[in-house]
Amino acid sequence: MKKAISVLCISASLVLSLSACDQKQRAQQQIEVVVQDVKTYPYQGGEEFVGRLEAVSDVEIIARVKAPIEKVHFKQGAMVTEGEVLYTLNQDELKAQYDQAQAEVGKSSSALDIARKNYNRGLELAPDGYISGSELDQLESKVSETNAQLEATKANLRNAQVNLDYTEIHAPIGGKIDRSKFTSGDLVGPDVGSLTSIVAEDTMEIPFQVSEKVYWRMVRKMQRGEVSKSSRKAIVEIAFSANDIYEHQGSINFVSNRVNPETGSMEVRASVPNPDGILKPGQYVTVNIKVPVAVDTPMISQMAVQSDQQGDYVLVVDKKGVVNRVNVQLGRRVDTLVIVETGLEIGAQVIIRGVQRVRDGLQVKAIHMDDIEQAASSVSVIES
Repeated sequence: MKKAISVLCISASLVLSLSACDQKQRAQQQIEVVVQDVKTYPYQGGEEFVGRLEAVSDVEIIARVKAPIEKVHFKQGAMVTEGEVLYTLNQDELKAQYDQAQAEVGKSSSALDIARKNYNRGLELAPDGYISGSELDQLESKVSETNAQLEATKANLRNAQVNLDYTEIHAPIGGKIDRSKFTSGDLVGPDVGSLTSIVAEDTMEIPFQVSEKVYWRMVRKMQRGEVSKSSRKAIVEIAFSANDIYEHQGSINFVSNRVNPETGSMEVRASVPNPDGILKPGQYVTVNIKVPVAVDTPMISQMAVQSDQQGDYVLVVDKKGVVNRVNVQLGRRVDTLVIVETGLEIGAQVIIRGVQRVRDGLQVKAIHMDDIEQAASSVSVIES
């Protein structure tokens, strides 16, 4: 009996010893990974788009009448003021047409005077039977006819005056004028097209397209209170390159009320002051739409992000040391970090080193990045 008990004790001890060794071996075999907490950082968020500058006012100058250019009054590339004379056209032919129209008015006016006098005489003679009623009607009709002719000639005179006035071409707006495509002596008119153009450069507009995806991302930010619901309060910055930011900020002045079904985007317009005339129509720029104030925004290291056919994901180590895959929706990159739109909670530990060595469901040993940095800092202090 004692021998049987002894055998059982030895067997139990052996099992416990093997179990302890197995647990120790498994602990030694656990893969070490470096993790980092999901944290919030103050971020003046926004979106980037590409747009092309347009002048708020860009006017083509066209001759309204056909005549040779007599004089070009402006210097190409100069600033002109509203109402300034740009071109003088030769008036000879149009002045002759005006004089003829004026003579026709005088002729019609005289004819009307005669018709009225004849009608008045008829009124005096009719009671005594010297003219019939039909003859009196004809005299009255003649008055109406000559009066109509006078009004027609007056209209022709006004038209001739307008055409004569068109021989002086004035600037409809103030701004910077382009070169003249025609010079003195050239025959111009409505059929030859633009003589030159004027651009009002004090303010520029930038139309750009916002995709549905970006639109809904902004809507979600509004719902979370990260962005003001009034887009007009957003700050508009434009850049010519990554490190070349334009000094003046702009604002949103137009948002379309519909999405283009062909492009899946909607048009937005921003206006930017241009007091020094640096911006030129046709330039491509990067438009950065920022919210007015910095907002605490969840971010993770870009090293944590993996992608496959299902989209972006990260590997998270839970409190038991088990790896879990978490699908995420990401926003813009900010230096070495990336904004987390959905999928992760603040404080979750994401793997940033050793990602390729682990998989979903695996037990790992998590080493926090803060501990590594603290240890490195301590060593640095000791060495110094």
